Amino acid sequence: MSLDRRENPGLSKDEFRNLYRNIMGDTKTQVNIRQAYTILNCTGKHVTSAHLIEQWRYLDEKISVSRLNDIYEKADELEVDSTGYAKAAKTKTLKPEEILNAVKEGSLIDKQYLEIVLKDFTNDNGCVDIGALLDVAAQSKVEIVNKLLGPKVEEDESFELKVRGCMTVYPKVQCISYTIDVDQPTFCELILRLADNSDVPTDRFNNDLFLVVYNRDHKLIGLTRHVLESRKYSTGMITINRGDEVMIVGMGTTMNRKSSTTERATLIEENNKLSKRFKYTLMNIFDSFDVDLDGLLNKQEMNFYTVASGDSELTDQDWAVYLNSFENRDGCLTMGGFIKIHEVEATDPEGNATADLWHSLHCLGYDTQLSSIYGCSYDIEAHTSRPIGMLPRLQYVVKEHRSFILENLYRLGEEDDRFEIRPHLFKTEYFGLLIARKEDHFSKQTYRILLSSRQHLKINFPHQVDHLIRLADSDSQWVLIASYTVTDPDAQLEYTLEKVESASSSKSPSLARA
Repeated sequence: MSLDRRENPGLSKDEFRNLYRNIMGDTKTQVNIRQAYTILNCTGKHVTSAHLIEQWRYLDEKISVSRLNDIYEKADELEVDSTGYAKAAKTKTLKPEEILNAVKEGSLIDKQYLEIVLKDFTNDNGCVDIGALLDVAAQSKVEIVNKLLGPKVEEDESFELKVRGCMTVYPKVQCISYTIDVDQPTFCELILRLADNSDVPTDRFNNDLFLVVYNRDHKLIGLTRHVLESRKYSTGMITINRGDEVMIVGMGTTMNRKSSTTERATLIEENNKLSKRFKYTLMNIFDSFDVDLDGLLNKQEMNFYTVASGDSELTDQDWAVYLNSFENRDGCLTMGGFIKIHEVEATDPEGNATADLWHSLHCLGYDTQLSSIYGCSYDIEAHTSRPIGMLPRLQYVVKEHRSFILENLYRLGEEDDRFEIRPHLFKTEYFGLLIARKEDHFSKQTYRILLSSRQHLKINFPHQVDHLIRLADSDSQWVLIASYTVTDPDAQLEYTLEKVESASSSKSPSLARA
């Protein structure tokens, strides 16, 4: 008998998902490393415990069916040829305790269940009949592996929380972020989804946002690496604690568009009524700041809107006036009340209403045609092992945030030693970042990035002139050379870095502007 992998062409994606479903009950349930080991061995591929443990260092505590399928397709298989198999089958001198002692500490094999299995194959001489064990394993691999790894792990009780947020990337980078409120360390999967907003142009912000979770020491806990479906991304299973922060980051890969026309859409009609188009925009803005998704704006949510649109903090007196003057329910503003506030502002006797409204829209990322080209809204789903809270706040994304995020991703990325600055490429299923460290002996150097291909990639270069990277211009130790998103999961960033000599760079007008 031969267990050569050439006789086993492997499972298709559909076959793998079907096997996964048969073992786990569905394909939505994520698996831990023991469950993954069971499934991989049930596929007929002989993957060692040590191999999977080595791979798991780079993964989350639980992974999805698609991630496990990726491991399955790329995993090296333990090959046993016919000669090796025949030799093993004739072995009849191994004691059960010798086999049990050979199981290394930290192995995925449960020694208790292995001991039970071996009893069934121990002969009168107290030795294990390896041939009989291998024959049964070959006939019913799924059954034997499940015995070795113990009973099926039951699904834990789960809880779900959903919140909304919004962000603007210009003129200021600001977003609604969250602080985790939980009593003890908790398993959690966070899912980021772009919310529906008719003001945001088609494909704007697609694959361009990612969610990060970090602790009080600015250590990265997790980020959205995986694509669940279009415009929906997952962190996988991570462990969160009280005080951990959740923030949204934009990469700017969908920002390269022509400027909008200088002709402005009508906000206020001649009769001092709001235009129909502007009312639709106000409805979208209302939805964007409805953090708890209850269809109302409470004081905190209204304050987020007020500050984000360039005004001062909302006072208790301001809030009392709103509730006394405009439609509200349960101490919160309704959408009708929110629109009415702007209708009243449109009748400003000093005639500043239109200018004030455009200033607010500009701060929220709108162009002159009421298209939200620099702003979007998003939903976050938290699937957890116990109830949690997510406390919102309006946050400006500043240099310190960018710096520690780049540092964390630099350390997680793969070093490219082809170039003297040895940049690190951090990749996920839908985006990547090429990051360099500004060291003293390279801090005054300038480089140009040259792309072999742009196929299936959307790329943003922070230094927009001739793709130049001048390390001295960076305001931190960590330099983002390029960020990119993929329109095909198999797309790769292929590039070279070319040093720009100082003599030529001093003569180059474009370099002087970089």
